[in-house]
Amino acid sequence: MTVVDDDVITPESQPDPGRAAPERRWRPTKPQLVALTAIVATGFAVTLSLLRTPGYGATDTIWAEDARQFYQGSLERNYLSALFTPYNGYLHFIPRTLIEIVRIFPLAWASTVIAVMGALATSSCALLIYRASARHLRSPALRIAVAVPVALPYIGQLELANNFACIHFLLLYVAFWMVIWNPVRPSLRILAAFVLFATVGSDPVAAIYLPLAFLRYRTLRGWRGALPAIGIAVGLVFQSVGILFRNALHGRGISPHYDPFWATKQFFETVIGQSLYTEHLNQRLGYLVPAGDAHYLAWALVAAVLLLALARLTKPNWPLVIAALVHSLLLFDGLAMQGGSDAPRYELPAICLLLVAVAGTLIPHENAARQTRQLFPWLVLRSTPAFAALALVALCIFGGYAQDMSWRAKGPSFDAQLSQAAVACQDKSVSEVAITVAPAFATWSMTVPCDLVRDRNDFFQLSP
Repeated sequence: MTVVDDDVITPESQPDPGRAAPERRWRPTKPQLVALTAIVATGFAVTLSLLRTPGYGATDTIWAEDARQFYQGSLERNYLSALFTPYNGYLHFIPRTLIEIVRIFPLAWASTVIAVMGALATSSCALLIYRASARHLRSPALRIAVAVPVALPYIGQLELANNFACIHFLLLYVAFWMVIWNPVRPSLRILAAFVLFATVGSDPVAAIYLPLAFLRYRTLRGWRGALPAIGIAVGLVFQSVGILFRNALHGRGISPHYDPFWATKQFFETVIGQSLYTEHLNQRLGYLVPAGDAHYLAWALVAAVLLLALARLTKPNWPLVIAALVHSLLLFDGLAMQGGSDAPRYELPAICLLLVAVAGTLIPHENAARQTRQLFPWLVLRSTPAFAALALVALCIFGGYAQDMSWRAKGPSFDAQLSQAAVACQDKSVSEVAITVAPAFATWSMTVPCDLVRDRNDFFQLSP
């Protein structure tokens, strides 16, 4: 037998001209595998997001503001005018922009397109968080734990599921990662700055991250450090147009409750008290604790995480933990006080930030990580707290899946409403018709011209 070096061709190793060359089997490269995994994960998340609404479903219903404020607004004015039309005290860059894409499709498709785009947007945000958290959270389990609740919220899904109107609440959490993300590629840095602009342009509360952005600039000089602050500043300039020239602040229909003690008390009860264990999960597990006491178990789990760090069984990233915890408290208190309640849509972004603090506390020691790679998967689960955190988040999502969805599940059906509108528009004297939308118990509707109803299967019925 002749031993052949890989780089030396000997007579024995030369190919036979008369023999067919062996067929090469295609093997995907690592970037191709990453891209394929991302596409599959996003598609899976979108599917789960759409299927969690029972009854009429997400694709046959339109959420209140998506219909009356944004779709109807795109019928009444052009994009630029709609973009600077305030609603509830501020401008809405993302919903106004996304609804213009919906207008490309036929009116008959509107409910489906809005639902799919809403699910795709939140799933893409989860993917972006997974990418942005790589340097801060080396463990894939921890990165998944802090990303998945954006695609599949387990608190507040009644209002946050598959729509445009409430997507800014999820972006309030995404913005945290965009401020501290420091990618190498310039295109990704520009993407992070744009996400920050779009978030502030849809909800000025996101300006809460401006001090953190300035701190980043102090530690990382130049354009690389300044881009997040620039993105936030441009968003504030955008919002100031609505405040100074469109009387945005005079259109708020809510009563604030500026009591920081009350808000902080609610933070402990509804944010920390629902972070790792919820009432829905307690119910599905057969009431491990008495009904109404799930928050006590959640507090105990958070305390256990802290004890692991104090016992030096993990290696916390304390700057990340402190930054996430402080912004979780400030964000919830700010939303609750200006909104006058502790609504679940205010709780979820603060819960997600608290999960970042938990994940930052559960970072395993590097030497322990090397040892666990040599063990079987079940030992990895037992020895690495990160997997326990992911399991708790997954259980919370399981507990909340398809729960509290009655407002949209009960319709009304958009297809049925559009059929009724088509019948009404057969009368040539009728120029426009009202289409009732979810939630069914409220009086939400959008007014649509009969010409658009008659041409409801035509594409490119764009804004004026």
